[in-house]
Amino acid sequence: MHRMFKNFLLSFFLLMIAVYANAQQEHKIVGLANPKKTSIQLRWSPASYIAWEMGNKYGYVVERFTISTNGVLTPNPKPVLLYPQPIKPATLQEMEKLSEKEERIAIVAEMIYGDGNKKWKSEAGMGAFFEKQNQDDWRMAMALLSCDMSVQVAKAAGLFLEDTAVKAGERYAYRIFLAQQPKNLIIDTAVVSAAPGQQTLLARPPELAIVCSDSAATLGWLTTFSKAMYTAYQVERSTDGKTFKSISDLPVIPTAPDASGFSYYKDVLPDNDTRFYYRVRGITPFGEYGPYSKVADGIGMPEVAERPVMDTMIVINNKKVKLRWLLPGDLAKQLASIVITRADNGSGPFKTIATLPFANGPVYEYVDEKPFNSNYYRIKGITKRGKAIYSFPYFAQLIDSTPPSVPVGLAGKVDSLGHVTLQWEKNTEPDLKGYRVFRANGLKEDFVEMTTEVAVTPTFLDTIALNTLASKVYYKVIAIDKNYNTSPYSPYLMLKRPDTIAPTAPVITKAYRNDSLQAVVLNWINSESEDVVKYTLYRINTKDSARVAVATWDTSFVRTSYNDTTLQLGNTYYYALTVWDDAGNKSTDISGDVWFETGKRSAIKDIKAVADGEKKMISLSWAAPKEQARSYRIYRAKNDGPFILYATQDGKQPQWKDDEVMLGNVYKYKILAVLDHDIKTEMSKITEVKY
Repeated sequence: MHRMFKNFLLSFFLLMIAVYANAQQEHKIVGLANPKKTSIQLRWSPASYIAWEMGNKYGYVVERFTISTNGVLTPNPKPVLLYPQPIKPATLQEMEKLSEKEERIAIVAEMIYGDGNKKWKSEAGMGAFFEKQNQDDWRMAMALLSCDMSVQVAKAAGLFLEDTAVKAGERYAYRIFLAQQPKNLIIDTAVVSAAPGQQTLLARPPELAIVCSDSAATLGWLTTFSKAMYTAYQVERSTDGKTFKSISDLPVIPTAPDASGFSYYKDVLPDNDTRFYYRVRGITPFGEYGPYSKVADGIGMPEVAERPVMDTMIVINNKKVKLRWLLPGDLAKQLASIVITRADNGSGPFKTIATLPFANGPVYEYVDEKPFNSNYYRIKGITKRGKAIYSFPYFAQLIDSTPPSVPVGLAGKVDSLGHVTLQWEKNTEPDLKGYRVFRANGLKEDFVEMTTEVAVTPTFLDTIALNTLASKVYYKVIAIDKNYNTSPYSPYLMLKRPDTIAPTAPVITKAYRNDSLQAVVLNWINSESEDVVKYTLYRINTKDSARVAVATWDTSFVRTSYNDTTLQLGNTYYYALTVWDDAGNKSTDISGDVWFETGKRSAIKDIKAVADGEKKMISLSWAAPKEQARSYRIYRAKNDGPFILYATQDGKQPQWKDDEVMLGNVYKYKILAVLDHDIKTEMSKITEVKY
């Protein structure tokens, strides 16, 4: 009984410790969004081990809300579930297969499914409890760090989702939460917002500096402004300044920023005889790499026990900078002088602005009477043996709130492929960093930045879509200085897109034969496009597809009909009405077929009748019609008698002999030709012969 009571007290005590430890942690989910041009990537991480454990067990739910469209807020936005099932880590078997392509997935698999995931038992005691807690925190940290290095790892760990069902002009809010909350504990929801096309501009690590010592190089760079952008860094080293290799398989996590905003990393040098070159680039939580820093180089040197340390920098009336430093240990006795050097960036070159000899004893302060706006000071101690010992660079800045002037002279042009060339006058500010260019399709739209990094020259090349209803494109430019003061926007520049869109086609509403007019009548509705300049009406004969322009007119004359009288009977025609805009684009509408046939042809002409008394006959001849006749019908009247169909002649012979005649009579003739499809000519005029 006594032993049971002791075990109860121990368990209760450890439980209280666990409750207290959990109370000190924030149980929440932290989210990030990475907008792309046509998608939005989402990453999230639990802020405590319990949150991580619950996420692995229950999974995560991601919802999207459309909060605005083209700058207009959406009333009562509705949630859209982005994945039908809770997003969980891949199974152990799936991770083993995925790790064949991405080795870091094996780390996450071990952290989630490995032996270290065993539960703590109260019999193990308080020491085992704290050891297990530290082990759990380490496992979670290793897993989350691996996820930060690769999107594929984060996806396998159930901490990544890419939303591709996004639309330009819309802004979204995403809510990420546990699929099931644990009992007696609330794990807070992550909420992030983003819009497609608003990609984050990754910055290069600024002001990379190096201090070399005995077989070691300490790198320092500004991380204050990029700590929310990068979770780790890749440090690369070279012996020739051209071929760089990463110094380690794992990414580098530098120290926390100091008061000047610098973080540091120390590398072990193979020797003190070779000059080594370094460059650094950041790694985002989405496994993306930023641009490289500038290259810093140095050579190892035997270590002096101490080096000068900047103690205080005081900006006096925003005009002067007072420097104070410390000389730790016996350094004051080892130095012969202090040299103050200054540069406008952390990597130099540093120029000497003062030399302070120790003839009358150590010197510990200096006032820079004419500082730059941005100053990087480095103290160089010269030992009595002539060796130089450098401090780290230290930053002091005068308050610069004056922005650059507005860029002027913005001009540009667009070629036929949509390539835009912009240029403007160069700003004259000495602290100018560069320019940013913004674009919009209309003055009522928000201007969106087109520069992926600050443009250092007053020119910019862009590419725009031509197959769009927006006939114009607008640009603005701002200037930015090294303290990130920005000028107002320049006046907008309007450029006209090359017109590649054809005008709307006219519509032919009627096309029919009018026998009374002996013509084909056309009616149509003109194009609705405003940039139309010309119409042309074409006639096409279906027999040979011959195309003839029958009428052309410009838009100063409004025409909606046409009567075509220049036709040949017996042919089938159709019409094409083409419209051109001022850029040469065209559209066409085509009518249906129209058979132009009245069933009648012109009468036979040039009939000649010759009486031959010797042969006792009258010979008739005439001009054959243009179309091949099948037969000729010959009508005869004697004296004042009526005309009767007297003979039928083969259509290939436009002549006939009348041998049934008698002297003393007057004979009259009329001829009619029968063509294909039983089409007939008009009755010819009367030809009269006295025999």
